[in-house]
Amino acid sequence: MRKDLPLELRVSRLTVVSLRNLCDTKKLSGWSNLLKEELVGFVLDNMDRKALEDFCSAQEEIYFVENMAKAIKWAGGRKVVDLDPKSDDTIVNAVFSLRKSDGYEVYHVRFVNQTNEDVDTSCECVDHREKGYFCPHQMAVLIRCLQEGLFTLDQWAGPMTTEVEDLIQSNVFRKKRVRK
Repeated sequence: MRKDLPLELRVSRLTVVSLRNLCDTKKLSGWSNLLKEELVGFVLDNMDRKALEDFCSAQEEIYFVENMAKAIKWAGGRKVVDLDPKSDDTIVNAVFSLRKSDGYEVYHVRFVNQTNEDVDTSCECVDHREKGYFCPHQMAVLIRCLQEGLFTLDQWAGPMTTEVEDLIQSNVFRKKRVRK
């Protein structure tokens, strides 16, 4: 979603599997025994920048849609996303806590939306901290904010695609059918 990031960073965020599939699809040779860092350099050196940008965009959109679907499910659980009661449309603080087989996954998430044109988000997870992604924990907090009416989808200035907006509209704001 962040096409303003340098291509080198965007490529380094891809998984080894994605990079290998890309090399295989493009019929490149000499990549099969490379480790991730070497594979990133190889791809950058041997592929057309436009094709690489298009591939990164497609992978980023897949990440966004897949994780938003998880976030919609998680946001329904009040024990998963705990909004600070002092949160409002300008500052949101929340704790994301998900029970896993090996314990709990707990992250502090914050949105700062002072101007409604500039949203700054943060999460302690690796996907956000090291890769710069709008992570599934942030997505779950966004969904909870929308559910609670802290702000509306049209006020959200953060990451969004048409496909994800449709997913949110159909799963978060769907109207209950009235039986006759």
